[in-house]
Amino acid sequence: MLKIIKKYKFLILAIIFAVPSVLVLVHPGFPLTDDGNWMVIRLSAFYEALRSGQFPVRYLLRLNNGYGYPVADFLYPLFLYIGSFIHLFRFDFVTSVKIILGLSLLLSSAFTYLWLRKSFGNLASFAGALVYTFFPYHLVDVYKRGSVGEVLSLTIVPFILLQIERRSLFYTSLGVFLLILSHNTLALLFIPVLFIYGLMRNFKSLKFLLVSFFLGLISASFFIIPALYDLQFTVFGNTPVSDFYNYFLNPSTYGYLASIFAILLLASVYLSFRNGYRKNWFFVFSVVASLLILFLVLPVSSGFWSLVPFKGLIQFPFRLISLVLVFSSFQAAVLIQSVNSKKRIRISIAALIVLLVFVCAFPYLTNINYQYFPDTFYSTNMDTTTVKNEYMPKWVKNVPVSYPSQRVSLKGNAVINGLLVSDRKISFQTDLSSETKATINVIYFPGWKAFVNGKQAKISYNNPAGLISLNLGKGISNVKVVFKETNLRLLADMLTIIGLAGIFALSYYKRNKNKFL
Repeated sequence: MLKIIKKYKFLILAIIFAVPSVLVLVHPGFPLTDDGNWMVIRLSAFYEALRSGQFPVRYLLRLNNGYGYPVADFLYPLFLYIGSFIHLFRFDFVTSVKIILGLSLLLSSAFTYLWLRKSFGNLASFAGALVYTFFPYHLVDVYKRGSVGEVLSLTIVPFILLQIERRSLFYTSLGVFLLILSHNTLALLFIPVLFIYGLMRNFKSLKFLLVSFFLGLISASFFIIPALYDLQFTVFGNTPVSDFYNYFLNPSTYGYLASIFAILLLASVYLSFRNGYRKNWFFVFSVVASLLILFLVLPVSSGFWSLVPFKGLIQFPFRLISLVLVFSSFQAAVLIQSVNSKKRIRISIAALIVLLVFVCAFPYLTNINYQYFPDTFYSTNMDTTTVKNEYMPKWVKNVPVSYPSQRVSLKGNAVINGLLVSDRKISFQTDLSSETKATINVIYFPGWKAFVNGKQAKISYNNPAGLISLNLGKGISNVKVVFKETNLRLLADMLTIIGLAGIFALSYYKRNKNKFL
């Protein structure tokens, strides 16, 4: 046991020193953040849909005042699947989210240390890991923005970097797959950087990187393809979620970067001109990229951003700071490793960097406001959990403002029997004296299908609220309205199965033949 502790002591220390970053989560209640409540509400609705048998989960019936909302078809589902699994162990939804956030912070420190240790000594890797974990923007994501998906993705990024160093086809592909599921935008930002890192670290890794990233992308098809294709059915393209130009750094948010960034960047610029570091391609790249990001997150870059056509995908320019976590932790490790004098001086520099990052992090770990809602507040909440209902189907003209008085409406005095409702299926029986129009108080979205007496019936939704309606004939009607995968989604699901099978098959082949890639 002592040998194991001695061997992994710096890894253990990296986790122990990261503990202060999660102590806020141990406090009773839930931190008051921008999006935190929405994340818990969405998780509770997602769990209901998953429990009903909907898989993959795309449509959350409870949201949008009980009329349904397809948010899970478009936004980062990984934390929702993980949170649902944690909830199975009788943790409430708030605690489930807090566990995800806490483990993400601790694991990000562990993975960053292990990644940096492939290139640097224990001390440099340890300090770099703490820079990554306690970098102010990382804590802002947790305790101010409450962006669970972003925090989870920031854990997966150093995991992928580690696997690239190990040249593990299996885990690199799996990491890319998980990164895409963890957060749409950060995956878009990080995947090119991760690829560049792998190429710059070893120019002979091109084949390995292409195969690994391709398998990861294909494996995420069940999410990527519907998320892109189904946007055409929503108001997303005509709904500005936020004013991009209001989210540059300003005096109240300069702390997101903090003095630790400036000091590491200045020292790195100096090292970049020294002979021993000019050929460290990723180090030089990190310096140039950090300078570029510094420009892009300040108002002075607004003219440049006006020329960028797809900046709406990023939403906030300060989101680019996520990339700085990787760059700064790498720069910290290089800076410490560059000290060739006495070990005592190297330790002093590492201690100074760690102390400085703690000081920069302190404001974001204190003065936290908490809320103490019971779990039922979240598990019964019917918000859409998006800023401007941007994933509302475009045929909805009148957005619902209250819960439907009844799930199924029939003209006349027709009686509904045996009504059963879940996130995946609504069924009932009725005996009609004449042909009648039935309205299911659920907003239509591709995937909903209706069956009357076992035969598929035509759904119409050309009403102001975009609700599912169908014509029922005279006599007994056994009606089922079911949410299923569309043909395109089924194809995407098959690609995911093929991609995951490819990851396992090629990894097995590589391990046994020891010659592929």
